[in-house]
Amino acid sequence: MIDCLSNPNWINPQIDCLLFLQNFRIGHLECLDRFFLSITILGEFWLPTLICAITYWCIDFRAGIYLFTLEGFNVLLTHFFKMLACVYRPWVLSGDLLPSELAIPYAKGYSFPSGHSAMTSSVVGGVAYLLRNRKILCSLLVLLILTVGFSRLWLGVHTPQDVVCGLLTGLVLVFSLDKLVNWAEQDKNRYLYIAGTVNILAVLALVYIVFFNTYRIDYVSGNILVDPYKSIYVAFVVYGYILGLLNGCFLCRRFFPFNPKEFSVKKRVLIGVLGGLALVLLLKYVLLYIVMNIVKLRFALPIMFVLGMLVTLIYPMIFNRGD
Repeated sequence: MIDCLSNPNWINPQIDCLLFLQNFRIGHLECLDRFFLSITILGEFWLPTLICAITYWCIDFRAGIYLFTLEGFNVLLTHFFKMLACVYRPWVLSGDLLPSELAIPYAKGYSFPSGHSAMTSSVVGGVAYLLRNRKILCSLLVLLILTVGFSRLWLGVHTPQDVVCGLLTGLVLVFSLDKLVNWAEQDKNRYLYIAGTVNILAVLALVYIVFFNTYRIDYVSGNILVDPYKSIYVAFVVYGYILGLLNGCFLCRRFFPFNPKEFSVKKRVLIGVLGGLALVLLLKYVLLYIVMNIVKLRFALPIMFVLGMLVTLIYPMIFNRGD
């Protein structure tokens, strides 16, 4: 890890902030690394998706659509911004920074904005917004969001600007998408308009990052810092999955609506357990070890699109048919 880039002056105070935390972490409180690593898992892709799915399948259909919309818009925006800005990780910007070795495997690709912070502030922030009348619980959820953001700084894998912009992205989405879903609820055909608009914008974003964006390529000791092709592949994977999730829940709301509150408690538990286990298996193992390592780029998006549809459209249709 060496200083390989010239940094603008405004980045230096952020590096100083991370070095300040690093002195505490390495000198005195390195034992907290595992604690903050466990906290930061809340921003991983699979856990927020599980929260959205359980809400959607078992608790409240409309609230689930809102949370899935938050997750979807958040992922589409943050991945596009990552590919657009191409900002390297903090330890690349300064050779004095030593990130937690425990966190490095979960901090690949570009740095800006913080995906964990954005994901947590959007999905957990959405839950807090839905429970805003329960002041104590809402306050605890907000504290959790801020803790996840701080954990990215403590572990040394993001700068303050990454975290703040990620948190702000989620915050803006929480309030704006509530209005969007309320607008769509007035006429269910509007969900089709939203789906069409999202699909078009997502395709345009992918076209831009593949054909028009300019990527800086730097090497350290002969090793490439960030491989743009791998980042493009990841974008196709997550865009495909998110588009499947969003199109699935919008189509389900329009043509195959259901009400989990009408199900028995036993059925809701069964739906949640079976679907939740399958979802975790899908996102933590099938996606990570099969899709990311075997599937070619041209197949990644359609395969992940079908997997997303499985969660929000096909699975609900299966358990509704059982009634």
